[in-house]
Amino acid sequence: MKKNIKGIYLLELLMFILVIISNILKINYAYNVILIAAAIFCYIRFGFVRDKAYEKSNVIRAVIVCLMAGLITIYALGVFTGFYRGSYGLSAILAIMILLLTIISEEVIRYIVAKNCNKSIKPLVCLTILFIILNIITQINMTYFTDRWTLFVLISTFILPLTARELLCSFIAYKCSYVPNLIYRILMEVGIHLMPIIPDLGDYLYSLVKILIPAAIFFFANKIFKYHEKSDTFTKKVSRRIILIPIMLFALVMMYLISGLFRYKMIAIGSGSMEPVYYLGDAVIYEKKDASEVKVGEILVFKRGHEVVTHRIVSITKWDNSRYDIKTKGDNNESADQYLVQKEDVLGIVKYSVKYVGYPTLWLNKIIEG
Repeated sequence: MKKNIKGIYLLELLMFILVIISNILKINYAYNVILIAAAIFCYIRFGFVRDKAYEKSNVIRAVIVCLMAGLITIYALGVFTGFYRGSYGLSAILAIMILLLTIISEEVIRYIVAKNCNKSIKPLVCLTILFIILNIITQINMTYFTDRWTLFVLISTFILPLTARELLCSFIAYKCSYVPNLIYRILMEVGIHLMPIIPDLGDYLYSLVKILIPAAIFFFANKIFKYHEKSDTFTKKVSRRIILIPIMLFALVMMYLISGLFRYKMIAIGSGSMEPVYYLGDAVIYEKKDASEVKVGEILVFKRGHEVVTHRIVSITKWDNSRYDIKTKGDNNESADQYLVQKEDVLGIVKYSVKYVGYPTLWLNKIIEG
């Protein structure tokens, strides 16, 4: 067994070196080829132990249920955000086939390493970290960095979902089988490309879904394992639920307000122009309305170039049904704004404000913008 562990470490090191060299040389599909070769080597060198875990069928059910719930949620949101057609050209089919082989290779390697770990999970932990690093390296090689914002997008839309996926798959491979991982990854990563229409949710909502689905699968799979091990107590169940339910409700409310898909949206205040009504770092929740629904005296939320401004309406000039000239002023400013807000720039009317909630957003913007 010690020889197997040493062999696993050597294989992981060799994979890392080969991927680094191939990325420096900019060899296309090198990572995919290296994975397939490593999977074949693992099968020949270490063998493939047949999984006999009796929890496998229950974990597979949990995976399918969570994926179906996620799929329903994605397409339900697509009703509000719109859809786009899937592509089925020759290049798309080849890309799907390569992706499928890559997924199978990764899960074969992961399962073989997990079953050869014995009581030490260090080789599996190293493999999980290695998969995360190699995927990041491959993605960076295809990403053009222009500023800190590009790095933030990479972290939020790729690295975080990738980390959630890898941790889940390693956990299931170690505790159970490779089959749930294959079902989860093939349906999640390959299945979406085979749909005739795909919801246009944007990168951030897709990333949120790709984090929440693995979290849900982990939660239910862990419950299944603990039930079979008879190690879960009533106290643990109650305490976990007491902690999780408020967190999940808070996360859902924040997703509802921040996403902007529905009637209300929350934004941070980035200046003191509306003091003392609200201050820098406060957050306001506005109701979406068009220019025909706003009135003088209300606090308007509108677009000004790439910024979102919240100032009070001081006058409205209506020329016809398609043109409005809206004059605004910050309560803390000495004079009215030197521009007129047009119909297409109106976002809505402020309804509520929450103290200090907007500070994390402002800090994050400062870090990104340097």
